[in-house]
Amino acid sequence: MTDAAAQPANPTRTDSHAAAATSPPIAWFALTILLSAFLVFQVQPVISKCVLPWFGGTPAVWTTCMLFFQIVLFAGYAYAHLLRCWFSPAVQGGIHLVFLAAATLFLPIQPDEIWKPQGDENPTIYLLMLLVAHVGLPYFVLSATGPLVQSWFSYRDRTDRVYRLYALSNVGSLSALLSYPFLIEPFVSLTGQSATWSMLFCGFVIAEGYLAIWLLRLSGLASQANASEDLAAKSEGPPENAFAQYALWLGLPAFASAGLLIVTNHVCQDIAVIPFLWVLPLSLYLLSFIICFDSPRWYRPKWIAAAALLCVILTQIHCVLPAGAKLVTEAVGYFGLLLGICLLCHGEATRSKPSAERLTTFYLCLSGGGAIGGVLVAVICPLAFRNYLELPLWLGVSTVVAFAFFVACTHWGSADSTVGQSLYQWAQLRRYRWGLAAAMLIPCLVGLTTTQDELLASRRNFFGVLKVTRDAGQTKLIHGRTVHGIQLSGDRRTCPTSYYGYESGVGRTIAAMQDRDREMRVGVVGLGCGVLATYGRPGDRFDYVEINQDVVDIADSHFSFLKDGAAQQQIHVGDGRLVLERLTDAKFDLLVLDAFSSDAIPAHLLTREAMGLYRDRLATDGVIAVHVSNNHLDLVPLVHRLAQSVNLESRLVESDRDAEAAVCRARWMILAAPQSPWWETGPLAECPPVSSQIRRRGPLWTDQHHNLASVLRLW
Repeated sequence: MTDAAAQPANPTRTDSHAAAATSPPIAWFALTILLSAFLVFQVQPVISKCVLPWFGGTPAVWTTCMLFFQIVLFAGYAYAHLLRCWFSPAVQGGIHLVFLAAATLFLPIQPDEIWKPQGDENPTIYLLMLLVAHVGLPYFVLSATGPLVQSWFSYRDRTDRVYRLYALSNVGSLSALLSYPFLIEPFVSLTGQSATWSMLFCGFVIAEGYLAIWLLRLSGLASQANASEDLAAKSEGPPENAFAQYALWLGLPAFASAGLLIVTNHVCQDIAVIPFLWVLPLSLYLLSFIICFDSPRWYRPKWIAAAALLCVILTQIHCVLPAGAKLVTEAVGYFGLLLGICLLCHGEATRSKPSAERLTTFYLCLSGGGAIGGVLVAVICPLAFRNYLELPLWLGVSTVVAFAFFVACTHWGSADSTVGQSLYQWAQLRRYRWGLAAAMLIPCLVGLTTTQDELLASRRNFFGVLKVTRDAGQTKLIHGRTVHGIQLSGDRRTCPTSYYGYESGVGRTIAAMQDRDREMRVGVVGLGCGVLATYGRPGDRFDYVEINQDVVDIADSHFSFLKDGAAQQQIHVGDGRLVLERLTDAKFDLLVLDAFSSDAIPAHLLTREAMGLYRDRLATDGVIAVHVSNNHLDLVPLVHRLAQSVNLESRLVESDRDAEAAVCRARWMILAAPQSPWWETGPLAECPPVSSQIRRRGPLWTDQHHNLASVLRLW
């Protein structure tokens, strides 16, 4: 059954004239679509930020959330398509009114504390269940609104103006994304965000409900249609090359969607998992839809391909630039390439868009492609690869696609060929074929064949990629790009290394405590490979908190720190904050915070409420040691302000690199009461208070408000 033939609701011109006479104004359709699009992309950062602390602040939280949103978006588009194909306007309105009413029962959307994971759940499955339970039906209804309301609009206007509404919906989406990190997140609490979103959703229900009620009044229009016009409308089937057309509508959005998640995941791993870094690539993704669907005159593939190739160069040369320019250059390269590829993919898909009669089929394919890309990145790649190989693979294919367009497009003006023709024409240029093909694959090959030490083990899960390597008598644990621990061989295997040497902040603190010659209890948030176990003495107790079970397994199987440690040891698997909340009787002499992952900080561990929890878990004269070494974030003013909020004094301890001892340059902040004896004598006495060293007042992060821009260090 063809799409058109299966559409009893397709309007004829007679229908359109009658419907237009009784329909709401065009502005009402536009307002409904704008509001729904705004809510669709406002709920994504809101609900993701609500659940982020419960899953350790890992980049996979956003990837999993994006997978959920893309799948539900596809379900919403499929629902809109089925309504259009199988039901009359009046029945469509009645069914949708029921869904609108049911969706309001899910409000407000902020998850309750009882949904906090206990630590033994599969994080991906549990997160998906949580999202279904709290935003599943509201998001489903919102997702269906774009194609559904546009198809309703076609009952009164059968021209291509309906596609302008799609561009308008993306304007609403982009407004939601850009307003969140700059206007909403810094000034509105999470509870306030949830309440505001819920109130706006009620307004949306009223707006779309009015359109659905209007459809109920169209029950008699189908019988009044002109028979010949109706037959002509229904006789339109799919194009002759239907398979190729549908493959194009699915494949191009899938590649763009995969790029969105791959680039976002890459950026979050190396900076921080916060809405700002989710919003920027997603905004570029939406911007490509706005440009491509607004008017064909904006789509200039040769210019776009040239810019994309320039961005490929930036992604490769950032590693040879001065340290201060690396972050900006890499970000511009990847974000620019993402925008270029999305423009090429969505531009080609838009150029082949059908008439209004097959509108929902077209949107269903676009959303299906987006869902396919999400499944590939969030589900297939973690199962297929032990490393983040999807990034160099996507980069290599993107280079091929961009160069194909650049060579095949004959002029710098508007598009003059389809993607298939571009690739074919490029393949015929024999003088370029092999040399340029090899050159274009360089980014892919570089990522796949990067030299490294002897690889002993590699694991990938929800929390990222772990590697164990060996070189020159050193065994290293690497998470992403960050070394999380080093063990020397032979007699030196019990020496503290990496960020935990004797001269480091945590090393000096432990030395001062051991001078008292009494047993101590130490809490460590972030196990690594267990280097701190080297400081343990008989009678001491070390409690490790580690969210990643693979880290625990690797520390036990590939390193001997835990086995060689003399102290009593216990490992708690779970998020640092959640575990400490459950350890109500714990009183630590020293609490070590070292939960960084690939330079990405779990922001929920550095809030006023978290610092209050840490202080409550300290014994009398207890000390907190915070590891603040970071390539991109200046955490010193932040931690100092947090310490002040709970009446603690802070001091910064910096130690130098010692390559022979496998000790890295490290920065630690030591927090204790102002009158603590540790400030008077011992290894910490020579360290001046942080208040005399920092040049600016630091931000005060809370569970309701924390903003990466306040600590970001670009240069």
